[in-house]
Amino acid sequence: MKPANTDGQAVRRKNAILGALSSAVMRLAAAVIMLWLRSSWEPEDFLAKVLLILIVLDLGSIPFIWISLKTRLKEIQGGEEDAAAQY
Repeated sequence: MKPANTDGQAVRRKNAILGALSSAVMRLAAAVIMLWLRSSWEPEDFLAKVLLILIVLDLGSIPFIWISLKTRLKEIQGGEEDAAAQY
């Protein structure tokens, strides 16, 4: 039988991974939708340029999601929440 804090850590790890994955998928979906919208305009149009900037910013934020996940997983593994819950 595993200790209770290990079970809690497993759940927190799973939730952190699912949260990061869903956030990344939503950003990719938004980028695809914006690319689809952008295809209806000429590349020289103002809105096409604005959408391109938004797409780049949206996709550029994805690596930071994974960096945050890595930090979160280290926090969970270190047991910081378990130690704080004792007080």
